[in-house]
Amino acid sequence: MLWLIGLVPFMSETESHVQRLIALVVSMTILSALIWVLRRYRYHTYLITMLASGFSAPAYYLLHPLGIHNEWVFSLIVIAISAQWGTVAGILSALISMTGYGVTSYTIGHEQYITEALTNGSVFVASALIVGTLARNRISALSARAQMADELEQTCESALKALTNALESRDQDTEWHSERVTKLSLAIAQEMRLGEKTLQQIQLGAILHDVGKIGIPDYILLKPGPLTEDEWKLMHKHPQIGHDMLMGIPFLRPALEIVLYHHEKYDGKGYPIGLSGEFIPLAARIFAIADVYDALISDRPYRRAFPVDDALGVIHKQAGQHFDPEVVRAFECVVKNIEYELE
Repeated sequence: MLWLIGLVPFMSETESHVQRLIALVVSMTILSALIWVLRRYRYHTYLITMLASGFSAPAYYLLHPLGIHNEWVFSLIVIAISAQWGTVAGILSALISMTGYGVTSYTIGHEQYITEALTNGSVFVASALIVGTLARNRISALSARAQMADELEQTCESALKALTNALESRDQDTEWHSERVTKLSLAIAQEMRLGEKTLQQIQLGAILHDVGKIGIPDYILLKPGPLTEDEWKLMHKHPQIGHDMLMGIPFLRPALEIVLYHHEKYDGKGYPIGLSGEFIPLAARIFAIADVYDALISDRPYRRAFPVDDALGVIHKQAGQHFDPEVVRAFECVVKNIEYELE
């Protein structure tokens, strides 16, 4: 309809009634064919193709007095549609453009309008075939690449979970700890309305947070009583060990902030670096609460699990000291609204 409305008003008043009638019949024929296509397939791309290609006819008519090769108006429309929606839409645009070129050439007095329309129409169709094929192949390649990336990421994540489970199997008292703190950390992050990128970072970091304990001897890691000062010094190295293990793997770099900083404290008295306040990455501040809370309500070789209310009291009391007060508030909201399952 835009093609019909846009073309007829720009025709010269000196054109004969026969010429106007021919333009009208051709326009209505093309429009009827397009309506049939839209009703048959109900694809919005065909509607856009019709509008864009139809608009090129009055544009050609207006630009013709400038004396330039205005067939480029049609060519660019065909190429753009082919690149966006593929060969079928591109060929449809080429046919509309060919008809529009012929009708407008006829109305402005080109003697060879039929020959020119067919010649340029073949160029339009060839452009649609070439560009549409390239676009389809590009889309297929991108889709295959995205699928391979997803499969690789899933494989890596499964391997990392297997590694974490193997590490936790060394200590039966902390088995499934990573899975539980991952769940709780994500719930806190969602309560704080953090973005998807941060959620992915927290999930990966939570899974791998204690991977550095692979470098801690069993006599320290499994010791049933309190650690000595020298043993604590060795234990305090596990964040740095984990960081050094992962830093060479690009896929795992988002996890490094939690791995390295999850034992830092808000007041600056944590380890291994002694960061304080907001100098500690937000993901690590969130995970620190989940990690400590899960440790408090779980049995350890040197003590029994805290009751939930007592554990909540410890977290609340440590706001501003061990933990970020804002994250503590989000944590308390989460614990009130969801059932935290240990198994």
